[in-house]
Amino acid sequence: MKLIERSYSTKMLRPRPLIHSEDDGSLVVIATSWGQPEHGQRALDEVVKYVGAAKSDVEVTSPFEFLACVPDEVNYVRTALLLANDLLYRGENKMEYFSGVEILAMFRRGNMLAWAQVGNPSIFAQRTGKRLQPLQMGLDLSTEFNTQDKTLPPIPTELLGLEPSCNIKCGHSVLKAGEQVVLLSASAIANSLLNREPGKFDLNIITQKMIQEDPEAPFWLGLIDL
Repeated sequence: MKLIERSYSTKMLRPRPLIHSEDDGSLVVIATSWGQPEHGQRALDEVVKYVGAAKSDVEVTSPFEFLACVPDEVNYVRTALLLANDLLYRGENKMEYFSGVEILAMFRRGNMLAWAQVGNPSIFAQRTGKRLQPLQMGLDLSTEFNTQDKTLPPIPTELLGLEPSCNIKCGHSVLKAGEQVVLLSASAIANSLLNREPGKFDLNIITQKMIQEDPEAPFWLGLIDL
């Protein structure tokens, strides 16, 4: 998996994420820290360490139960996020909130793409000859308070590390070589993204169309070629 990205900023703040991509293309981790940037790095490093050991068949121990209803690959990234949540909560936020982290971990083995996440970004599949297909949607609280004459800054809905437990959304899908995964952190899904015709996704073109559609809305857009 090869990730390229674009970040568009306005007067309103949307933190730029930290990104880890394995050389063999098996793992991508995207962490956005709302608070101290180093806390996002700590969460990212914990995920990379656990998934690296699990995928190499190294015997790893975890206090968290594996889910029998999903493949091992999903359990790898889900457990990694649970460990990262525990690390941040106990180490940073147990007595007082310092930082929360939106995080996505995607693990690919063969044609299977597994993911686990807390918060943004949204995940879309760009399959050959098909329109963009949503796989998992990230939410933004600012859309619940917006008025017609005013756009609010981004407000994260769910964050890793604030509580002893966290709401991890996970899943898996079959994606073939040559297909694409589109990632978006934004307060709303742009029409220019959802209504585009089937075909290869051009990050530069879509970025410009999204800016023209709403120049005041910050966003982060990522594209993974499989």
